[in-house]
Amino acid sequence: MAEVYNSGDDIVVVGDDWLRQLKEAAAATPLRRARLCLHRSVTDPIQEMVIALIADALFPPHRHPDKTESYHVVEGELYVLIFDDDGRPRRAIFMTRPGGGGAFCYRLSIPAWHAVVPASDCVVLHEVTTGPFLPGQRNVAPWAPTEAEALRRFLRKSLDEALHRHAVDPC
Repeated sequence: MAEVYNSGDDIVVVGDDWLRQLKEAAAATPLRRARLCLHRSVTDPIQEMVIALIADALFPPHRHPDKTESYHVVEGELYVLIFDDDGRPRRAIFMTRPGGGGAFCYRLSIPAWHAVVPASDCVVLHEVTTGPFLPGQRNVAPWAPTEAEALRRFLRKSLDEALHRHAVDPC
């Protein structure tokens, strides 16, 4: 199954069939994620995607020097961890679908270090970011572990620290 689906259509409609297809594809791929690109081209000034993440999907802390991004949770739960330049967690944003007890929308307008940590078996989100998309545009944090299990432990410890310090955004 594919990890990335490109529509390229003038009118893109996302319903339950797409959600089911994305969740199945995410579960079947090594990266444990799948996305539907709603924009027509990687050169578009706005990049808009619906993304499914399985609980064990892994994202290293990174930042985008010249981009903004926003998430809107459609289904499931996740945390967005914000780090300082030394790798200490500054903030944890708990996100859920509307009415789920957390924030359902988030926007990052500065080049802050951040990582996404799924908090349910599967989470589906709508992401919007500025384009164009150029591979290698993100900076991966030099202080973050690169090996998968070490990164997983680092993110869990960072999340626990942020939660312990009550650095979670309430809703």
